[in-house]
Amino acid sequence: MKRIVVLAIFGLVWSAVADEPARSSAMPASGPAKLEKAGEDATNGTVITSTQLSFDQQKRQALFEGNVVVTDREVKILSDRLNVFFTEDNKVDRIEAEGHVSIIRNDVKATGEKATYDMKDGRMQLTGNPRIQRDQDMLTGETVTMWRDSKRILCEPNAKLIISSDQEMNRSFK
Repeated sequence: MKRIVVLAIFGLVWSAVADEPARSSAMPASGPAKLEKAGEDATNGTVITSTQLSFDQQKRQALFEGNVVVTDREVKILSDRLNVFFTEDNKVDRIEAEGHVSIIRNDVKATGEKATYDMKDGRMQLTGNPRIQRDQDMLTGETVTMWRDSKRILCEPNAKLIISSDQEMNRSFK
């Protein structure tokens, strides 16, 4: 069975905020146990853990369910479910994280009920009470969309950006 490229994941997501280009990692067809071991040995590996993994080769889809944790060098993602859709040549096409989604990269944390990442467009969309927070600064709206290559963000409707003043920041640390 061919190797399946599993997640060029939300390290890609945060490429909208960071300067690094997207990377990809591979998951051996034998399943998550080998991936975890490879992740322990390789500093560039992506490790995905969950209560259950289902893979449907005909549908070209992998579904991680229950306590999903994705960890790589750049990002950590937590969710209830993670669905990975593949192209005919076994490359990642689209990734969907659902249920209590948290994406943490450096000092930035994004939360929502659903995050979808389209590999071809380099577009990540966060919905379900999305919130992006860095220190005291926060962005909220009904939908937050980020594009990897153009480093563009669109928040609509009901966009709200809170930028803390230096004075407020100093007060919160006293």
